[in-house]
Amino acid sequence: MERRDFLTSSLATGAAALLPSQVMSAEAVSSRAQDGRPLLTGSPVLSGPAADSLTILQPVSGPATGFVELSVNGEPFQRIDAESDGLLPYAAHVLKFRLPELPAGTDVKYRVSVTPVDFQTAYKIQRGEAVLSPTETFRTLDPAAKETRFAIWNDTHENQETIAGVHRLTVDFRPDFLLWNGDQTNDIYTPAKMSNQYLAPGGLAIAASWPLAYARGNHDVRGPAARHLPEFTGTPGDRFYYAFRSGPVAALVMDTGEDKVDEHPVFGGLAAFTAMRERQTRWLAKIIKEPFFRDAPYKLLFCHIPLFWIRESPKEGPWESADLCRDAWLPLLKEGGIQLIVSGHTHQHRWLPAGSERPIGQLIGGGPKPPAATFTEGIATSERLAITMRNLQGKVLHSVELKPAQG
Repeated sequence: MERRDFLTSSLATGAAALLPSQVMSAEAVSSRAQDGRPLLTGSPVLSGPAADSLTILQPVSGPATGFVELSVNGEPFQRIDAESDGLLPYAAHVLKFRLPELPAGTDVKYRVSVTPVDFQTAYKIQRGEAVLSPTETFRTLDPAAKETRFAIWNDTHENQETIAGVHRLTVDFRPDFLLWNGDQTNDIYTPAKMSNQYLAPGGLAIAASWPLAYARGNHDVRGPAARHLPEFTGTPGDRFYYAFRSGPVAALVMDTGEDKVDEHPVFGGLAAFTAMRERQTRWLAKIIKEPFFRDAPYKLLFCHIPLFWIRESPKEGPWESADLCRDAWLPLLKEGGIQLIVSGHTHQHRWLPAGSERPIGQLIGGGPKPPAATFTEGIATSERLAITMRNLQGKVLHSVELKPAQG
């Protein structure tokens, strides 16, 4: 297939090449939200993270619509309308664009066109001037690549100093993907604040140039607005458990839910994580048999709450929900050849190697305050997977090395 044709053939709706005269730069217009704030409130976030499940999320300050323009391998920009059941996007806090399947290991440029909309009545809808975001560039993940690099954040809990620190280390490292391993927030009370919690904390461009793999933490399910979380994340199918491949690494992302059982009185009868855990168990039994996963040299599980923890005193765990997840998933994780579990939650960094009490090694990140925060990086080649956990000053706290799985 010709490169310029792949978007048109893969979209359910049409894609049209745009001429430069049809768009305007952000500097050339003065479009604002209705309250006078700039319409674009932060850089876009590229989420997914696989080439067949990418989403662009653009935070906005007021009711708006828009579209994305993509340029693949230097070809002309093409317009992507995120049509759903005959309707184009319209939202007050974030515009969400599902992308067509893109070629693996491919350079992509993109920009987002956003137009304010004053929806006065069903027959009186007024549009403002469009604003075009700066052009960003990323590279799609390549399952066939000989090497991959990834970064891990966890338990940032809206601590801006910590987020700035791990962002700085990520920019220096330049990963193929970033995995944010839960507890991005303390709790979620209003969608109006969620862009700052999940998309552009402190105005930082956390994932405009590399795909973000999002894992949900127990604090991310707390608060009345937690049910809006899919609007601000771009996980495959809007689920919080999925799998993907980047080079020699196959990654499982699973949702450990709350850290207490559903019946705990603190949840007010609104928790039902047992059903979600059972769905994940059935899904896990299937995904570990998929060729992209089965044949990977390295297989990792990312989940917020550790499945293993030190047992030095009753106050230090284990958590009831972690026991339930471990009991449900461990036989399948062993069958699937998972070599390492990477988690957060405890706010105390730990490396618990595999042994008689735990058949799989458990790496746990710290946080959320800067002295306890951690940044984790991984580099996988055909010879080894090296994972290094550092503090915000760059000091190495833990080093883990894995060899490729046999057979």
